Amino acid sequence: MEISRRSFMLGAAGASALAFGATALGSTPAWAAPRPDGVIVSPQDAIDRLIAGNNRWANGKSDRRTYAPPGQTPEAGQWPFAAILSCADSRVVPEDLFDVAGKNLFILRNAGNIVDANMLGSVEYAIEHTGISLVVALGHTHCGAVNATAASIRTNTMPGGYVDSVVNSIKPALEPLPAAFTPTEGVRANAQQSASQFQNMSKVVAAATAKGKVGVVQAYYDITTRRVTFF
Repeated sequence: MEISRRSFMLGAAGASALAFGATALGSTPAWAAPRPDGVIVSPQDAIDRLIAGNNRWANGKSDRRTYAPPGQTPEAGQWPFAAILSCADSRVVPEDLFDVAGKNLFILRNAGNIVDANMLGSVEYAIEHTGISLVVALGHTHCGAVNATAASIRTNTMPGGYVDSVVNSIKPALEPLPAAFTPTEGVRANAQQSASQFQNMSKVVAAATAKGKVGVVQAYYDITTRRVTFF
């Protein structure tokens, strides 16, 4: 499956408007050192690996595939090819649904796959120091955080406690939708918001995508079918 330039968010207005600038990790992007096996993973290669792995998972043929350099111990380092921001929902485990072994994915998780300062910093670290070539904002069906936000919008109430923070983070993605939006439409809108925030809020991400080193995409996982759809 080939992902379009629009899906990768390459050359977007937000990217061109952001300069390289200083970051918490250094004054200029310090791209990760080459892998010891010399393999270069493009954004398209990374997404093809994820799609192939999900096909194995959905078809009940998982083999915990590894793309890490052969002969390297965990102490020698990590070589993830993609960063996945997913929900903390216990039914959504990226290594399972993309059928990869440890050291292959840089995993970020919280309720509602929300982008905040910690998630931005984590992705910037992954780009600059581990060599990822893809960032995926991954939503999922039956998402409690999205459902809670939908209920809040429709009833004009808040759930209370710190869950309010989760709801308030997701609301901007759902509020523009038609009043009768479906749960899947809500999940897709939230994932798309997260992908856009990575691109528009981080100079490091914008610089990496502008250079073609990193792609940023959104997707959602259907818990029932076990399929991931990139869109």
